[in-house]
Amino acid sequence: MKSLQKIFQIIELLKENREMRLQEIADRLGLYKSTAHRLTAELCRNGYLQKNAQSKAYQLGMKFVDLASHIIENMDIAEQATEGIRGLNEVTQETIHLAVLMDRQVIYVAKKESPHAIRMYSQIGKIAPLHCTGVGKSILAFQSPDLIDAMLGSLPLHKYTAHTIVTREGLMRELAQIRRNGFAVDREEHEPHLGCIAAPLRDHAGRVVASISITAVLYRLKIDDLCGHKDLLLATCAEISHRLGFRDPAAGNGEGAHGRPRAIRRPPAKKVSHKFS
Repeated sequence: MKSLQKIFQIIELLKENREMRLQEIADRLGLYKSTAHRLTAELCRNGYLQKNAQSKAYQLGMKFVDLASHIIENMDIAEQATEGIRGLNEVTQETIHLAVLMDRQVIYVAKKESPHAIRMYSQIGKIAPLHCTGVGKSILAFQSPDLIDAMLGSLPLHKYTAHTIVTREGLMRELAQIRRNGFAVDREEHEPHLGCIAAPLRDHAGRVVASISITAVLYRLKIDDLCGHKDLLLATCAEISHRLGFRDPAAGNGEGAHGRPRAIRRPPAKKVSHKFS
């Protein structure tokens, strides 16, 4: 903990001072020069600091730019998805999740609860695996082949339920199916009795950076019935992706005069019984 505190002190110091040499950092923080060298070297190795080859001074690294960009993008995604999440929830009467890619996992950043009483694992800020959640699989499926290989090379395929896919071959087949369909299905793979369908969100560069899912209790609503909402889900995700700056070159006549997806016509909300069948 002491080392961690010293690392934060170095970062804060360099936030206030554009560049500082090693001895200056050690003197200002009351550290031995050897300790300061060890900590700054570790920060440099991870991209949080960079050292000027000529002046030998340290400054904050580009990693902070990447982190700031990631935070801003995620905030923008949640904001732009608010209306779509609300619409899906009103029509389906099921729980809607928004999750974003974070390293090699997904993190839930927004959730609209179903009126049906049910306890779920998910909550805003909760981290979930890629390989067995609808949001995770729908994000993973649309990454580049090299990135998928890299992720699966270090991704433990932990078995959460009897339905979890735990082999690389099985997961690769599943990802190929998701790319063909345009959406993912979770068949009790992460939590017993819960299923979902999920579709990806793309940013201005066409990268899949997030996903929205519709989650239901499977002894009340069958997977086939849940999949009946796929067209609405796909249309909603296309609209949100457009808000994020994505322009689909394959959209063709499906877009309006300015390349914007045509307005989504949502069917009236169905009356759903609150009794479990």
